[in-house]
Amino acid sequence: MTSFRRSTTTVVAVVLATIGLVAAVPTATASPSAVRVAGGAVSGFDRDGVDTYFGVPFASAARFAPPGPARPWSGVRAATQHGPQCPQALPTPGIAIPSSVPIPSPTSEDCLSVDLYVPKNAAGRNLPVMVYLYGGAFLLGSNFQYDAPSEIARSGDVIVAVPNYRVGPFGFLALPELAAQNKGVSGTFGIADQQYALRWVRDNIGAFGGDPHDVTIFGESAGGMSVCLQVAAPGSRGLFRRAISESGGCARSPLVPPSQAEGVRRSEAYAAQVGCSDARTRLACLRRLPIDRLLDSPTTKFDSAAVTWTPFLDGTVLTQTPEDALRDGAARDTPLIIGSNANEGAVFVLLFDYVSRQRLVTEASYRQTVEELYTDRAPRILAAYPSSRYGSPAAALTAVYTDSLFACPALATARAASAGGATVWQYRFAVKPVGDNPVLPGAFHAAEIPFLFNRLGGVPVPWTGASAAFAAQMKRQWSTFARTGSPNGPGSPQWTPWSPSDPRFLSLDIPTSSMRSGFSDLHKCGVWLG
Repeated sequence: MTSFRRSTTTVVAVVLATIGLVAAVPTATASPSAVRVAGGAVSGFDRDGVDTYFGVPFASAARFAPPGPARPWSGVRAATQHGPQCPQALPTPGIAIPSSVPIPSPTSEDCLSVDLYVPKNAAGRNLPVMVYLYGGAFLLGSNFQYDAPSEIARSGDVIVAVPNYRVGPFGFLALPELAAQNKGVSGTFGIADQQYALRWVRDNIGAFGGDPHDVTIFGESAGGMSVCLQVAAPGSRGLFRRAISESGGCARSPLVPPSQAEGVRRSEAYAAQVGCSDARTRLACLRRLPIDRLLDSPTTKFDSAAVTWTPFLDGTVLTQTPEDALRDGAARDTPLIIGSNANEGAVFVLLFDYVSRQRLVTEASYRQTVEELYTDRAPRILAAYPSSRYGSPAAALTAVYTDSLFACPALATARAASAGGATVWQYRFAVKPVGDNPVLPGAFHAAEIPFLFNRLGGVPVPWTGASAAFAAQMKRQWSTFARTGSPNGPGSPQWTPWSPSDPRFLSLDIPTSSMRSGFSDLHKCGVWLG
């Protein structure tokens, strides 16, 4: 395998891009023809062999309210710079960011824009469309960092759209007074943003040469969960035909939407923490506070696997958990790709221990983390994952994170979808982008993203040799799925759908991807799924 170029700047930049700290600085060249969309006309630019449109408004956003129509503009809007990112806190203040890596800016609550990557001469061709939903634990992320999927658009002959959506309290505050004001919508503004973007794609993508009736949604981490939530959401019916959830944890995960009552409990505690505790005035109080004050809360920091800000079941936008919806047949006519990475937890050990707490993982800290996260199940988990078996407490904690948050939830998702009549392809990503270095070993969380995007945060992904061939394979599989509803095609390894009688998965690896069995045993899913 030809390894990823291991200069410190490149490795750090790619890792930061996956958690939303890196921004792209595009260089515009020749402009394609102007295109008219809802709101006005936009002109883009040529880069990486595709017509590119950045920062196209698809909706307007007022604080703690559902999205509304984008404000119109006069003349032709130059769509050559990313729109503002939605408000969010820096996840890991301890990271030393190389001076050569630009940081995303500006930030605005009026942040609902979409970036578009369109193959040349797409007009009138009715091309398949892929809509990417970013991850970030529902706390972080923007379409800044996913610049660019140009190569999958060009080689796959598909249009790729990457919308922004609101995160943290701006996206998921749940209070009774919000539900009363917004016809029941509360704790789901970020999911409503995604839904509004999908409606915008339906209504406007034809102007770029896309087929509004041939849309595939895909996403990673919280974006993968978002994919499952859109499958489950009643208001998303008919807005897409296929779905790919990468490391989404769509069932049995901390990102699964809890009840509205739990959402209200968390939101009331947050409001009191930022100084708005009086139920009679707290919403007005929260709307008056500056952005920085709303983000000055432990709940907005990505420094633990314990989460506060997720979508909640408001009974309007979200009426069921993804697992229940899948079992009830929500994806019966929606083919799914569901997957996880072999060593997901390495990123979280890096972020939560090495960076946020500036400590090495010891036997004592390992036990403490498991006891804090899993309380009454901790003795069973510690017995199943002794550090002696894994070689170190850090490796054992990595395995706990991997299996509990991603691998076994992926298996539970495949089981639920199959029970509901869906066609499901399961994968396990096993490529090690930066080798087995002690800080970030193996196929860590988000390790597949550099194989699907040819730039991350404006930093080119410099694959060569076997790695470049594998990246081309993954792009081909994803775009073939978007085109046909199956990832199988010429030049790709054969991939058999998952079923209870044949629960095999595709091991995505270099130099060869192949069908394997024994996923549950690999990840001790008996411990997590019962």
